[in-house]
Amino acid sequence: MAKKPKPSGEEIPAWVVTYGDLMSLLLCFFILLAAFSELKDPDEFRKVIEVIREALGYRGGMGHMDIPDSPTNAMINDLLEQQKAADDLKHTDVQNETNTVGRDPTVSYVHDGNYHTVGKTITFDGGVMNLTPAMQQQLRDEVAPLIRDRNQITRVVGHSSGPEDLMVTGEYDDAAYARAKAAKEFLVNECGVDARILRIEVAGNVEPQNRGDGSGDPTAMNRRVQIYMTDRLVDQVSRDAFGTGRGGG
Repeated sequence: MAKKPKPSGEEIPAWVVTYGDLMSLLLCFFILLAAFSELKDPDEFRKVIEVIREALGYRGGMGHMDIPDSPTNAMINDLLEQQKAADDLKHTDVQNETNTVGRDPTVSYVHDGNYHTVGKTITFDGGVMNLTPAMQQQLRDEVAPLIRDRNQITRVVGHSSGPEDLMVTGEYDDAAYARAKAAKEFLVNECGVDARILRIEVAGNVEPQNRGDGSGDPTAMNRRVQIYMTDRLVDQVSRDAFGTGRGGG
């Protein structure tokens, strides 16, 4: 009977085999991490997960029932997709209704830019809407020379305040408009300012300068007309503001 050959060396310890298996699993784990880092689309990521589950023998939930939808978190995934679609819609300009088409299909708005006060504030007594000789002289000397022969749009802003204004016109806006209109008409008719650059604006009683400090009439500075020159040009907002016949863009 032949003798058993003696082993040439010691057997490999079990821990070495276990260590080798562990290193192989770690290598696979890091390979998966590197692969998943390239997946940016959630749908593509879910497809990869489902393929891995199928390769590992996963076939659904309890009872191994085949279902057409994603096996796990189907409802959550649907809600996430709906939320993502809603968020994307916020960043898009979607118009479901068409605008009314006029003669000119394009619309533009030119901002006033910077504006500068022209002359001093013109103050009125309570209930007074007409210009006094002193006010007329102020417009003639301080305002008209600065805006005459200019192309910048100029705002004529009227203000009102106090019970006297209400007694005369019944509305603060009406009193403010009457004052601004009086100033505009004087600049046009008596000072030679082009009416096309002047814009009447009504502030009513919502922009008071003096809220009352206990001295004098607390509303005296609130009944006023102020004039501002803007950076906006007339030919930017009108096709042919000065009647040249050339039109504009």
